[in-house]
Amino acid sequence: MRKLVFVLSFWWAGAAGAGPAPLSLFGVPLEHATRARLEGAMDKAGLTPVQVGKKFWYDIYRVHGQLPGASQLMVGYTKNNRFAVARYVFPSFMDTSQVTKIIAMVKDNYGPPSSRTGMAGLGMVTATWREPGGMEIRVVRGWPATTTTLSLLNPAMDTRMKAQIAAEKAHRLDVQARADSDAF
Repeated sequence: MRKLVFVLSFWWAGAAGAGPAPLSLFGVPLEHATRARLEGAMDKAGLTPVQVGKKFWYDIYRVHGQLPGASQLMVGYTKNNRFAVARYVFPSFMDTSQVTKIIAMVKDNYGPPSSRTGMAGLGMVTATWREPGGMEIRVVRGWPATTTTLSLLNPAMDTRMKAQIAAEKAHRLDVQARADSDAF
């Protein structure tokens, strides 16, 4: 299945002998991608925005069959609007085989995962592909929920974004605590 929109340039360039192309989403190479560039690509691809803009850590889009079974795409950015993660959500209720299908879909285009943990029939499952430029693809199913996610990520920027979110939350709690103590 070559319908994966984020892999088209990868398998084509690899087949042409040019070496692996960078991990891309809707034609935008993700390693150094910006919010402005990706938002433009999402708009051009016809995705329906649910939540978009610099005031959010994540842009959220409805996906209209671009990736079979996916209901939404969440794209996370750092404070300075650098790409951190794109996460497709595949809702599921008690479908333990769904994660296997998604892993197979990615495997068809990228080969076997670099690492895999868990058993498809029970418990958490994670499959990871390490790509050029330090980028990664991850398929994750939690447990007991069987909803599966397919993430394209820049691990360094994802770590930075999570730290920035935590710092912002701590700051908000500090401000709230000061306001609460002033009330007494």
